[in-house]
Amino acid sequence: MGMRGTRSGTKPPEVKIKRKHDNTKHRELCLLGAEYLRKLTYGVKYVSVELVTQGWELADVWGTTGFRTYLIEVKVSRADFLRDARKIVRQNPNDGAGNFRYYLCPDSMVSKDEVPNNWGLMYERNGLIFVEKEASEQEANNRAENAILCSIMRREGVKPQVFNYRKSKQ
Repeated sequence: MGMRGTRSGTKPPEVKIKRKHDNTKHRELCLLGAEYLRKLTYGVKYVSVELVTQGWELADVWGTTGFRTYLIEVKVSRADFLRDARKIVRQNPNDGAGNFRYYLCPDSMVSKDEVPNNWGLMYERNGLIFVEKEASEQEANNRAENAILCSIMRREGVKPQVFNYRKSKQ
């Protein structure tokens, strides 16, 4: 007995199954970058990982000390790094988030000469982060950073309200 829709003796048509892209390494580097910001350096108090917002900047890792902000863009392939240069926020750095901006990638995937002006470069080697090039401080776009902060508050359940911290005497 043959398969329905095929003639006896013919092969059934091949079915290609699309597999989801495995972003395990990307996620691993994002979490490593967040840990680096939070615990190892700079005194960054609040860090978000892979936060999607309504702004132009979709930061892999974003953190703030309350006075300065840090952005880490994680790249696990050279093609992804090269594609990143076409983003609107890379073509117009004033639209980007982060006073200090870094690329984080596997060891030696990108050279420090290839990163944009003012950007830093970090390598991951055996689960540790090494700074290859320090980032220079630059202006961050207030709209981009407000979008990130509002998204964090909304996701953490902070209800829209008036925050009145000055108690009136009664």
